[in-house]
Amino acid sequence: MNPLPPRWNECSTQPGIEPLVLVDGAMQRDVGARLAGCAGDAVSLFSDLPGAAQALGPWLMLPAHAVSLGLDGSGPGMNWLASRCTFGETLVHLRHWLRDGDPAGMQYTRLADGRVLRAAIQVWRPAQLVAFSTPWAGWWLSDRDGRAMPLAIPPLHAMAAVEHASPGWDADQTAALAESGLADALLQSLKPTLRSLPSATSREARHALATTLIAAARQHGYVEPSDLASWVAWGMRCSEDADALRAHPVHAQALRGADLWMALGNAEVVRPSSDSI
Repeated sequence: MNPLPPRWNECSTQPGIEPLVLVDGAMQRDVGARLAGCAGDAVSLFSDLPGAAQALGPWLMLPAHAVSLGLDGSGPGMNWLASRCTFGETLVHLRHWLRDGDPAGMQYTRLADGRVLRAAIQVWRPAQLVAFSTPWAGWWLSDRDGRAMPLAIPPLHAMAAVEHASPGWDADQTAALAESGLADALLQSLKPTLRSLPSATSREARHALATTLIAAARQHGYVEPSDLASWVAWGMRCSEDADALRAHPVHAQALRGADLWMALGNAEVVRPSSDSI
């Protein structure tokens, strides 16, 4: 676990603030499995679903309970909340937003995953962001390297001025969320390829590079995820950037699929299957 910032301690100890921890069970799998077997004081936001779903879903608990599970700082799927509401009220609010407005529904947005939450705040309409943020005096999520970072919360005067809004996604928002997750999805599919590469590059830096490589590849007409993955693998393996991609001579050959993968010098590493992208 990485340390929490001093601001968390300052914010969470203010009068009227309930410090809480929201954990993504899919990212903290050992903890999620333990909680599904014996929750203690933790509460599953999937309490109406089978244990296997609860294990991989979000859990809300007090900080002391999180620490007893070994979750004593920032890490993947960890969220440290300073709530103006009680535990029960916060639980209802989170269940409403993570389950897309239906506390018993099967639609689910993984807002306890910092990558998804960071995308969501860019995609929500302003009124939705305000409605989601109303309980929070502070929220610290985890970046891709497990470091704590604050959620950008609208000021209180903005919360009072905006009309009520509901969770959920229209077609444009759904497309924007999918687009925001593309770089992460391609990097995940390339894990067998990239695992063997010696690198001290942070996950955030890899994601930023993948994002710029995807944009540059699209400018040259590459649209299929498998072709975008070929360029991301090339960039990571050869430590090349978007400018090098734009100048690459392979564009003249109009290669796609496995031919592009091989032409980019990726022959010695594993090519992800189309099903994994």
